[in-house]
Amino acid sequence: MKYLSLFCLVLLGLLLHAVLPLQAAEWGNLSGQFIYTGNPPNPKTVKLTKDQSLVIGKNGGLKNIFIFLKKKKSQEINIHPSYYQLPKKVSLFHQNSIYEPHILGLWHKHQELVVINKDPHDHIVHIHARKNYFPGTLPKKIIKQRTFRFQTSEIYPIPVKCIIHPWETAYLLVLDHPYFSSTDETGAFTIKNLPVGDFQFRIWHEKVGHLLAKEEWERGRIKIKIKTGKNDLGVIKVSPKLFEKK
Repeated sequence: MKYLSLFCLVLLGLLLHAVLPLQAAEWGNLSGQFIYTGNPPNPKTVKLTKDQSLVIGKNGGLKNIFIFLKKKKSQEINIHPSYYQLPKKVSLFHQNSIYEPHILGLWHKHQELVVINKDPHDHIVHIHARKNYFPGTLPKKIIKQRTFRFQTSEIYPIPVKCIIHPWETAYLLVLDHPYFSSTDETGAFTIKNLPVGDFQFRIWHEKVGHLLAKEEWERGRIKIKIKTGKNDLGVIKVSPKLFEKK
């Protein structure tokens, strides 16, 4: 009985050691807004044979920019309990012969991708993964829904294309943590409940890859010290020159 009691005390200590750091952890939100400084392109009818990669809102907000925490290989990051309530499935739709949404993120340890065809005609999805493998063999019959499970994270967002309709493209960010976001039509983003500490974030847009909105952002990298509560980057001006072909 003496040894059993001692064992229980040791076990309780281990459990407390595992739980207390999470309970004692502090959290902060990271936000900002990307504004395009040039004249927005004139609105035109979107052709089904052309992908729309530069989307600018009425206020100049630059949509579809990824912002994500970049982990070091050996780095362990606390995950806020609220993230475990995220849906187990992330959906990508073939709709009106385009992908909706155009960009999306996935926490592969907790979520899987479901591609759903809502069009009356056929589509065949092809994920251009760098580290995950999906067989390229075409199915014998076209299916309306397909599930993809990722075994590891991808370094950068990967293209998702339709083999039948080559203009259909989406971009998927696959990470081993949930600390990522993307800008909406106003150019704004928020990553909630980040652990307090020093981290590196990446800024990415499909048209240029690393988005060098500021000179000190080498290869789209930002070093940020996350503090408890609000961490606001403010308005980040994005020059049209960044999107010019060199």
